[in-house]
Amino acid sequence: MNIEFLEAMEELAKNEGIERDVLYEAVNQGIKAAYVEEYGEVDELSVDIDRNSGDILIKMTDRVEEFDLRELGRIATRKAEDTIHQEILRYRREMIFERYQTRVGEIINGSVHRFEGGNVWINLGQAEALLPEKERIPGERYQVGGTLRAYLFNVEKTGGDPRLLVSRAHPGFVESLLALEVPELERGLLKVEAIAREPGVRTKVAIRSLSPDIDPVGTCVGPGGTRIKGIVRELHGEKVDVVRWSEDLNQLIENSLAPSTVVRINLSKDEPYAQVVVRDDELSLAIGKGGQNVRLTAKLTGYQIDVTSPKELEAAEAGKDEKESDTAVEDTEQAADTTVAVEVTEEAEATTETEAVDETSSEDTTETVAETDTNDDSGTEPEEDVSASKDEEE
Repeated sequence: MNIEFLEAMEELAKNEGIERDVLYEAVNQGIKAAYVEEYGEVDELSVDIDRNSGDILIKMTDRVEEFDLRELGRIATRKAEDTIHQEILRYRREMIFERYQTRVGEIINGSVHRFEGGNVWINLGQAEALLPEKERIPGERYQVGGTLRAYLFNVEKTGGDPRLLVSRAHPGFVESLLALEVPELERGLLKVEAIAREPGVRTKVAIRSLSPDIDPVGTCVGPGGTRIKGIVRELHGEKVDVVRWSEDLNQLIENSLAPSTVVRINLSKDEPYAQVVVRDDELSLAIGKGGQNVRLTAKLTGYQIDVTSPKELEAAEAGKDEKESDTAVEDTEQAADTTVAVEVTEEAEATTETEAVDETSSEDTTETVAETDTNDDSGTEPEEDVSASKDEEE
């Protein structure tokens, strides 16, 4: 029985991919739980398994006794199995987390296991990784069982298995592919300084050479473009531009907009803004399809980029002058209208004052006449009274 027990332990350790010490510790915990289930709580209980003979010793405060697993009842046996399984599972989860936590920032290989909506689960052997829909390259299609490479960007602890999050749209994926294709990056002769990406469309990578004898662009592209073509194939046709890094912002912008010819660059002193003037016949080339080249250059440099040409500047200046001229004319017309309005107002005020004076004179005249009439009336006696006096005398 003991030999069979040891053989079963060895086989379990092999199948689970765990160390023998870890497995024996899990079995110890299982036997302790089973013993308590079968015989009740015991103070200072410990289990010792002889790895040569397979004998099991139960150690308690007051005694030590040999233990035979066949003495356990059905319920206690199930308790032992469940405890051993839980301990092994807990260890496996810790092992997976520690193993992949150290690999964050690397490319991992696996096979497509299943789909959940737009999310893809990738089988890594002893673990699974999740490729979220938003981390997929637009337009890519996968098949169950097909091999897939992705960039591990995060490992999270959960109540169950650790969650391994991978991406094919992350800028780090392109950087890691470059490191695989260009040994000079691994050896520290070249360095990726900045990267800007629109997944599935285009990526710009700024490379600095740490050796005066190495051309960063030519080294990354490879003879006949062999190195960069391997990366483009992995990205399913996404274009990759290798840009020579420069500490001079003007030079970096010019390198990023190549092969268009930059006439001059006007940098703002107050904000991260640059106006880039290119040749008239290369304006569309500098801007790129849908403004793609300018957007990536802006991401690469951290500056807002406005690309224009001499003709556009002349047209803008002409439009500005015309607008200023129109504004001046409008101001003159407004001033003339104001003058006319003032004159009309003054005339109206003068007329109003004249009318007021006339009305005042008329009122004075009326008052004078009224006073004269009053004076005349006060010096004359009424005729009716005179007639009445005469009648009385008669």
